[in-house]
Amino acid sequence: MNVPETNETKRICVKKKSALPIWVCAAVWILAGLFYPMYRLMDIAIVAVISLAAWLIAWLAAPEYTQYIKAPRPTSGDQAVDALCMQIEADAAHIRSVAELLPSVTENIAVRLRSIGSTLDKIAKNLQEDPSDLPDCRRLANYYLPVIQKLCDKYVFLIRQSTGDADAAKTRTELKAKIEDAFAGIDSALKKQLDALYQNDSLDISTDIDVLKQMLRRDGLSE
Repeated sequence: MNVPETNETKRICVKKKSALPIWVCAAVWILAGLFYPMYRLMDIAIVAVISLAAWLIAWLAAPEYTQYIKAPRPTSGDQAVDALCMQIEADAAHIRSVAELLPSVTENIAVRLRSIGSTLDKIAKNLQEDPSDLPDCRRLANYYLPVIQKLCDKYVFLIRQSTGDADAAKTRTELKAKIEDAFAGIDSALKKQLDALYQNDSLDISTDIDVLKQMLRRDGLSE
């Protein structure tokens, strides 16, 4: 089953000047070539001064316009880490897109899926900043995320089914309940995984600080 993906691309605002000053400057030279004989070096200098003045006036009068461009993606310096971050972010976007497909009566499930997507984004960001988390995040991406996506797609399929007899309806209801319970467990597990990554970062920072203090004491730079 194909579910449309959503791209949440960060953009930055850039203000630019119109190209009008360049066109005005070019127009001065064209008109001068048509109506003003430029046989002497002085003639060329006069036209150059006029074109510079026209460019300056047009530059002051030209309006600015706002353009939104795609912000450069941060990199960890490790291609494997960056590729995995992109994969996790893509899976998070897919899960959030599933949430948008759900009817209003299942809003609680949509909230749960958005929470899962948000946690995955935080995991990807943490990995970007601390590539040492690559083994844990790779296990998450290779073993858990494919199952999560499969459950998401299956849940949408069950939600959209309305035909069949009473037994079929009962089966769908039971399957949906099982998947909803799985979503709750997944949400909790991913948050625990994120907390574990933060704890690893905290331990690394504490170790670095202890090493730094020992070096300062060894070199007589601290009390």
